[in-house]
Amino acid sequence: MPPMLDDGAADRKYWTDYDHFMIEREARARRRAYAYALLRSGWQAACRAASRWVNAASSGWKPVRPRA
Repeated sequence: MPPMLDDGAADRKYWTDYDHFMIEREARARRRAYAYALLRSGWQAACRAASRWVNAASSGWKPVRPRA
């Protein structure tokens, strides 16, 4: 087990290249998940707005044509 610092974290000077690789890999995965979540929430908001617009257009907001 690597030497620990006073705050309980492992001392970085003892980290291997694999440790750095795995930390960077996890950071990329978290950034990717965050970006996908932003895209998904934006898409869902756009779909909800479009749904409200379509529902409003079909609920009587159209001009009524007189019947003969």
